[in-house]
Amino acid sequence: NVHLAAKRYDEALALYQHTIAIDPTDRDSMPLYHAGQILIYKGRHIEAQQYLAKAVAGYFSPLTLAEEEVWHDYALSLWFTDNAKGAIENFNNALIINPTFTKALNNLGCAEGLGALTGKLPPDAIQRSVQALTLALQTDPGSVLYWRNLAAMLRLGGNEQGASEAWQQLRAMNPQAATENAPPEDCSWEFGFR
Repeated sequence: NVHLAAKRYDEALALYQHTIAIDPTDRDSMPLYHAGQILIYKGRHIEAQQYLAKAVAGYFSPLTLAEEEVWHDYALSLWFTDNAKGAIENFNNALIINPTFTKALNNLGCAEGLGALTGKLPPDAIQRSVQALTLALQTDPGSVLYWRNLAAMLRLGGNEQGASEAWQQLRAMNPQAATENAPPEDCSWEFGFR
C-alpha cells in the first residue's frame, strides 16, 4: 500500500499482481481490490472488472477494508464495461452494507440517470436517479458535486424548474463551482483510492 499511497500506480499494480499470483485461491480481497482500483484509474475497465469480481467473492477484514467500497468499485467497473444492470445491482449491494454511503448514492444516481437517457435502463430510472442524489444530499448537503449532479439529472429528466432550483442552491453555496448559467447535461462520477 506504500506505492499506492505514493501514487506510484505501476509499481503498486505489479506488487498486487505478484501477491495475487502467490494466492491461487483468490481469497484475500485486498490485493484484488487495489489492483482493480488502479485499473479503473488507468481506464482498463475490463481487467478491473475481472479483479473486482474476484474481490467481492473473497474475504474482507473490516479492520483494513470497507466492504461497501469493494462492491462500489465493482459496480463502477461494470458500468464502464457496458453492464448497466449489473452496475445498479452492485451499487445497491454497497448501499445494503452502508445506506448512507454517499459515493455509492452519487454514482447510483449517475448510472440510473445516464442508463435511462441512453436506453440501457427503462425511462423511469431517471426518477430513481433523482432519488439517489437526493438521498446523497440528505447525508451531505454541502456537496457541490451532488448538487451539480442533481441539477443535471433533473434537467435531463425534463424537470426544468427543479433543475433550476438545484442549480441556484449550488450557485448560492459556491459561485465558483457553478460558472455556467444553466445546469450541465452530464453526470460526474465519484472515485477515489482507499
